[in-house]
Amino acid sequence: MWKAVVDAFNGHGDKPESHKGGQTYDFEQIRSFVNSRDKSKTIIDVREPSEYSECHIPGVHNMPFKTEPLALSKPSVEFKQNFGFEKLVKDQELVFLCASGFRAGKARDEALEAGYKVVSVYPGSMNEWIAKGGEKA
Repeated sequence: MWKAVVDAFNGHGDKPESHKGGQTYDFEQIRSFVNSRDKSKTIIDVREPSEYSECHIPGVHNMPFKTEPLALSKPSVEFKQNFGFEKLVKDQELVFLCASGFRAGKARDEALEAGYKVVSVYPGSMNEWIAKGGEKA
């Protein structure tokens, strides 16, 4: 039982879990999305800009949750000015990650509140990505 608890805490599991609005993805799935440049999903790193600039997953957008928790409620023009990418349509899948998964979960909840329909999380986030040798930018 403790192994299951520790695995869940660290973002490791046998398969992705579904939750209201989306799924939880593991390292291999995220790596596949990044390598294939899957346009059906937008991966968003919700760490602060200083964390993101140190190391991030290639092709992943930065939208800092701590300083901008209501980012997805901003008008489209302001969103693009603040974050450097187009505001996403509400039926496109968003996949959130952070350092350890906590802020990603909070961002998922906020996105659901803002009306986004398919919102997923990579709970292993950057800690797991780095530990497993994922490509970094």
